[in-house]
Amino acid sequence: MKASSAERVKDVISYTYVLLISGLLLLPFTVILMRSLTATLPDGSTTFSIKAYFDIIASFWPKVYLSLSIAITTIIIDTAIGVPAAYALVRYNFRGKKTLFTMLNGVWYVPGICYALSLIITYYFLYKWFLGYWGFIAAYTCGFLMLMLMTCIVAFRYVDPCYEESATCLGAGRFATFFKVTLPMVGPGVSAGILLTFVLSFNEFITALLLNLATRLQTAPVRVYADITRARVLPSISAEAAVLQLISLAVVLVYLKVVGTKYLRGVVLI
Repeated sequence: MKASSAERVKDVISYTYVLLISGLLLLPFTVILMRSLTATLPDGSTTFSIKAYFDIIASFWPKVYLSLSIAITTIIIDTAIGVPAAYALVRYNFRGKKTLFTMLNGVWYVPGICYALSLIITYYFLYKWFLGYWGFIAAYTCGFLMLMLMTCIVAFRYVDPCYEESATCLGAGRFATFFKVTLPMVGPGVSAGILLTFVLSFNEFITALLLNLATRLQTAPVRVYADITRARVLPSISAEAAVLQLISLAVVLVYLKVVGTKYLRGVVLI
């Protein structure tokens, strides 16, 4: 009886703790969402309204499409580069391997503003054709490649080479073994890299802010910042912030629901 009461108290405390932390994490988003759904009447009172979301259609949604395009293109390039590179770094030993890995990892030790400034200077003096859309792609691809690389390296290290050897003994070639045996087994690592790359590239601000000055391309996060500095936190600006958060959340949930059922079963609660 005492053990049952103790277990019940333990469960109550655990659930209370989880709910409290979840509430604190969701509080900023809740405040932004409530602010975006209010409108001020002529007498100074406020009422429920979705007018703010209609006000941003023409000015903000093109920036959202640009951010989505950059994020998706970055994911495709980083995946195409990161998966084979991670496989090579795990499966093969070659001279300069540790030096190469350290150099690739070095971008994470550079402050974001310094990284963006060095890119702008490079674009101006060496690669002027990058002063546009592909300048963002190059910056994001280099900046977030290590995320894809690290998650895939961890996944490849936990794949037993005996599976590949068995497939080879049964007559499968190298490409068939990689795509039909190895790659499905590293699905969780690739999925984690894709999600991290999307969330960070879609919401990237520091690099996008400095590149905006050089390329005249304004992503959605930079537009939110520009509107805040000009007009403070109006309902329309809160709607912009809410849209970014809802898109990020929706993409993650849909991806986990579609891909998670195959590669992430038992890893995510969805």
